[in-house]
Amino acid sequence: MRKSKIIVLAFFSSFLFSCEKDTPLNEPGSNATINRWTLDQMKQYYYWNDKIESTEGYQQRPDLFFKGILYPEDHFSTILQTLNSDTYGNTLTNTFGFDMVQLHNQSGPIQLVTQVIPFSEADLAGLQRGDSLTHMNSTLMDQMNFQLLLNKSLRLPTIQVKRLDGKVFNLPSSYISQPVVYTSKVISSSPNVGYIFISQFDFSGAYSLLEVIKDFKSKHVTELIVDLRYNPGGQVAFAAFCALLMADIKENDIFAKYRGNKNLKPIEETFEATLQRQPDGYSFIASEVLKQGLQLKRIFILTGPNTASASEMMINGLNPYLKIVQVGARTYGKDMASTTISTPEEIHGNERSWHLIPMIYKIYNTIGQGDYGNGITPQKVTDEFAYLPLTPIGDRKDPLIQEALKIINTKSARTKSTALTYEKMNALSPKYIGSSYQTIPIEVSIQDKSKK
Repeated sequence: MRKSKIIVLAFFSSFLFSCEKDTPLNEPGSNATINRWTLDQMKQYYYWNDKIESTEGYQQRPDLFFKGILYPEDHFSTILQTLNSDTYGNTLTNTFGFDMVQLHNQSGPIQLVTQVIPFSEADLAGLQRGDSLTHMNSTLMDQMNFQLLLNKSLRLPTIQVKRLDGKVFNLPSSYISQPVVYTSKVISSSPNVGYIFISQFDFSGAYSLLEVIKDFKSKHVTELIVDLRYNPGGQVAFAAFCALLMADIKENDIFAKYRGNKNLKPIEETFEATLQRQPDGYSFIASEVLKQGLQLKRIFILTGPNTASASEMMINGLNPYLKIVQVGARTYGKDMASTTISTPEEIHGNERSWHLIPMIYKIYNTIGQGDYGNGITPQKVTDEFAYLPLTPIGDRKDPLIQEALKIINTKSARTKSTALTYEKMNALSPKYIGSSYQTIPIEVSIQDKSKK
């Protein structure tokens, strides 16, 4: 875990409440001191600073005070306190090695495994994408208790899940490092079509991705399918890295424009400048990355409700420069960037510091397209749950991959025949997409107009 991102990864986590001991009013570390400082920061930097209503509840716990001043439509800003292990963002994927979704039809809900992290305990135990689960910790999952059972499971050292065939899996809790590249392959020929599944944007997968692109280039891949359907975002610099490796762009093309309130300077960042925000230990140069890339004029991107944050930003940022063919479901809808503001010692005193993570910028592309808070809708809407069972990641029988191949005009007779063997499940609809899902925020530095 990168030190610089530990705070950011706590996006949807619970908070550590401050100690209940009495602290003198307005003294360092008191609720009043912290809350007045919080209000000052939010009035200066918060995107909706003009929507903050006056308040006098300075004696509240800082987390409650913070929530109370947020704009009602803001679902992303948060606050947390140092040294709280609960704020590291536990999910089913990074704790137990799998994820699932609940769907429902006339006969009731079903729980399907959507992801199994390679080499995790879940993977080694034999759990597979598409498996139907009935019980969690000996309790039958239903429409009413599904989310409650999931939330409880993340606080347990071990969970037990039961598959429809009766097989029971006991999975210990552990921190699981998810590989960035699950699978890649040349999935079709005439023309050569490359496929790659990217789970998140993280430089731990940079050299793996380079090898994939090098292989595709040697095999003369002319069409590319990038699977981001479960990608919650990550490092914006890695999104720029992916774009430079895949697309026909220039390093000095504008990747993103950031617009905040009247107190903040607007920002424009090129692909090159964004890549320069890569973490310590990496030194990729945009012009060199471009030389190694595919330089494609068209890219197919598979999306779903869990495609979020930097993933959406890459789709939007590339759109003015080449043809992006989006296949799947509408994305999550996170079109904002945050920053982290920490209490100075004169504010928190001897107490643990607090960290505000407010939304401060809306994100747009070079021609001003943005405002996708309701998600980005694909040109070809395709439901991956329309046909069951779910296929393995990267299988060409997958409905989203099939649709992309159909557009590329390489749909084979074999693809047609296998599609007819699937049971169509149009009556199914997602009840709770991405059981343990959390977006990874886009972090930017504050460009304050009052500072030079």
